This record gives sequence, structure tokens and C-alpha cells, in this order.
Amino acid sequence: MGARPLSDDQIKAIITSFLATDRNYTHTSANLGVAYGAVYKYVNKWQSGQLSHIAGLPDYTEPAPATLRAATDGDKNETATATSLRRQAAAIRRERDLLLQEREQQRHAEEFARMVRGARLEVPAWLTKSPRRGDKSTIPTAMLSDLHLDEVVYPAQVNYVNAYNREIAEKRLRNFFDNVVELCRDYLHGLKYEGMVLPLGGDIFSGIIHEELVETNAATIFESLLYWSEPLASGIRHMRDVFGRVFLPCVVGNHGRRQRKPHAKNRAQDNFDYFFYHLLAKLLAGEKGISFAISEAADQPYVVYSTRYLLTHGDQFRGGSGIAGLLSPLMIGDARKRQREQAVRRPYDYMIMGHWHQLSFLRNLIVNGSLKGFDEYAYISNFHYEPPRQAFWLTDSTHGVTIQAPIHVASTDEDYSAVAGARAVVRMGGEA
Repeated sequence: MGARPLSDDQIKAIITSFLATDRNYTHTSANLGVAYGAVYKYVNKWQSGQLSHIAGLPDYTEPAPATLRAATDGDKNETATATSLRRQAAAIRRERDLLLQEREQQRHAEEFARMVRGARLEVPAWLTKSPRRGDKSTIPTAMLSDLHLDEVVYPAQVNYVNAYNREIAEKRLRNFFDNVVELCRDYLHGLKYEGMVLPLGGDIFSGIIHEELVETNAATIFESLLYWSEPLASGIRHMRDVFGRVFLPCVVGNHGRRQRKPHAKNRAQDNFDYFFYHLLAKLLAGEKGISFAISEAADQPYVVYSTRYLLTHGDQFRGGSGIAGLLSPLMIGDARKRQREQAVRRPYDYMIMGHWHQLSFLRNLIVNGSLKGFDEYAYISNFHYEPPRQAFWLTDSTHGVTIQAPIHVASTDEDYSAVAGARAVVRMGGEA
């Protein structure tokens, strides 16, 4: 709605004050408490003869050059001062908004912390209990990491080989749980399952570590934490209902941190993944057969039968751009971790991780894929195309890791996949 027009008396007061202040717009505005723009507007109308209908208004006459120059110089000085003050005020407002935003985030975090405090954490005994002789018993593991929930991948920006948003993520998450059940029931029929191990390997959310993510994510990080807690909790309940028991070892990823650069101090405790795991544990605290082991460190060791695992996210290993790809940093990192764990009498047989978004079953090393799939970063980095999928394997009481398989999570009706890449090709010549 526009400003209310001034009365004739108010307009006369403006013109009178304007003349009394040697035609100074700023002084006129300050004296009458009228906006600078209003003074400028009605003085212009007076100068052009548009206010001749107002009785008693002095006629416009051209000012002397000295008067005009003095008024102009005064306006310039006043304008410069006003501009400086406006800039200072704007800077103060920005700082105030940042402080208010930080306080609001802290308030949310404190509320969440109160809600999740007291979650039940335990390591179940059934993981290491040997099956009875003659039983075809085994324990399946389905790893869930690098979901990057609420990140948006734009198909045109990866030449149409993938798309990702909240709706697609929901379908892929359902496919993950459904396909794990289908694989175990239909393709691995005849086995007795002691329970299910569901490692959560970090990067559940894309987070706020890059400006481009903050600008393009489907929701704020706190909205995402609230929205996705129930779908994940429902999937975990479904695994429990099918397999009887579920054990969830958990480590944080690099995308869940609050800072731009990685920190060694409080790596887990100052990470949104860590909070989300405790939130899930709180939501499922009354459920039987569901156990969490949420690591306070970067790694989480655990044992299935007699096979020793070390769960980590994988971002500690640097490199991977050479011809050997991820093998070089992983082999070096695995050797260093084995040496460290051996020194404290905590050796492991398999290290499992996420981070690299490239599903790989290597000797004594399992690298998970991602739910998100191929994204803009992978595209401009010229990484190998990888469909969205997660790792699955069986642990046998005698032979350790046996059957290994991918869990494909993309729906068959998705519009963008490797077969859709031809859409980006521009053709010329020949018949259409």
C-alpha cells in the first residue's frame, strides 16, 4: 500500500521550510520529521508548477548560484553522513541476525539433547553366540551410509544420469529395507538368521559444511533431523520384525560436522549424525530386540560370531585421484589402522566404511556405496559412474564373511539413470 498523500497545509510547510533552510532537502526533512523522499517529491512538483492549486504557496523562482551551490554542498555532506550511518546500521543488523540465528540453533540443539538424553545403548549377546551344531545359522549385515538426505541433485547438471531429492530418497530408503528382506527370504532361502546387523556409517545428511549445500538443500538441518527420524525408525522396526533382532553400530561422517573444516576434538559429539543416532535410539528405546552402539570416537569395533569388524566412515584417508583410484589411500589407511589396533590388543579382520560412494568388496575391506548416487561433485571430478546401492554380506560362524551382494535402491520407474545419459547428446544431420 502506498504512502498517504499529504494535506495542502503539510505541503505548504515543506515548501516554506525548504526555502527557510536555503533549499536544503536534508534539513527540511529533519525539521519537519518528513521522509527525505517526500520532501524531494513535493519540491519537484512545486518547481514544475504542479502545486499551483494550493492557495498561499509561494511561486517558484530560480535560486542564486551561490545559494544553490551551498545547498547542494550541504546536501552532499549530509548525504555522505547519512550513507555512512546507514551502512553502520546495516552491519549491526547483520551481526544481530547472525547472533539470533546462532542462539536459535543452540536452543534447538538443547531441546533435542534433552529429548534424546537417556537413550538405551547396549551390545547384544546374540552377536557372538555360536549356533548349535548342524544349524544353518548366519547373521546378515546390510550397511546404510552416505544417504545425504535432503540434498538435491539436479539431473541436467549431471547430464541426466541421476536425480535426487526428498521424494526420491524416500523411495530409495524403502527399497533398501524391502530389498534386504527380499534377498534374504527369496534368494538366500533356507538359512536361519540369528538377527540383522545394520551399521550406520555416517553422512546421513549432507549438512551445512559447504555454502552450496546450505543454498540448495531441501530443508534446514534441524528440519531434516525431525523429518527423517520416523522413516529411519520405521525401517529399523521393520528389520526387527523380520529378523527378530537388530544391532546398529554407528559412526559419524564428515558431512555431519558443524564447522567448515574437520575437527579432531569432539569429532563425534559435535556432529549431526551423532545426534541423529541418539534421537533414533530414544525413539526406539521401548522396542525389544533393537540395540545401538554409538561410537564416541571416529571408529566402532564390534564382533559377529568370531569375526572382528572395525566400522569407520572413511574420510580419514586422503587421495584416490590417481590411476589406482581409491585403492591406494585405502590400503595405506587400512595398514595404519591395523597397526594402531594391534598395538592396543584390538585387532580386526574386516574394516568397513562409507564415504567413497563406490561399492567395493575387497580383501578384508568393504567400502559402501551411497543412497544419493552420482552427483555434481562426482561429475565435475570425472569419477567413475556409480549407481545408488548399499553393501550386504553374510557372516558365518565358521568361515566369517561369505556371501556378498549389492542392495540396489533405485526404483525401476526413476527417470534418470545411466541409460538416460543419451538425453544430453545433441545430434545434427540426418532425419529426425
